[in-house]
Amino acid sequence: MNLAMLWIVGALALFWAVGLHNRLMRLRAAVFEACAGFERSMQALIAVARDAVPGSDAPSPIGAALLESATALETGLKTQKNPRRARLASEAPGDLGLQWARLQQAWLAYAVTAEGVSDPASLQALRARWDAADAQGPLARTLANQAIAEYEAAIQQAPAAWVAGTMGFHPVPPL
Repeated sequence: MNLAMLWIVGALALFWAVGLHNRLMRLRAAVFEACAGFERSMQALIAVARDAVPGSDAPSPIGAALLESATALETGLKTQKNPRRARLASEAPGDLGLQWARLQQAWLAYAVTAEGVSDPASLQALRARWDAADAQGPLARTLANQAIAEYEAAIQQAPAAWVAGTMGFHPVPPL
């Protein structure tokens, strides 16, 4: 009878662990998906910034600053082999936000200076593309941070907190 109880307790513990692992995996997958949305919105901004500066060999200083900011943000996304997974490894949470802010500042400076120099129709089209891409960024960042908060709460709750670290689930810094 004792051996049967031991098997029952062992089976219950195993089923509990599998259920916990599956729940945390679903939450982590939601974090990956939300961070991918943020990355897509940043890639759209980078594309607009690259399209804004003409393909000449020597862009204006403000155009060069815009390209430099776009390159810095792109490098920030690419320096990690998989930015979403690296985020789960707690790498530099504020870097992408800072690079995004610098790109926005460089765009504003470029848009003001290009007003009298560039073709008004093409500049208006670039501004429309920028506004559409830039509007997605805050929403994508908010969704990612909400997914991260849910994941964080799940790995810090009482039974999960006891085993989450040994199962490979670690805290995630917000975007």
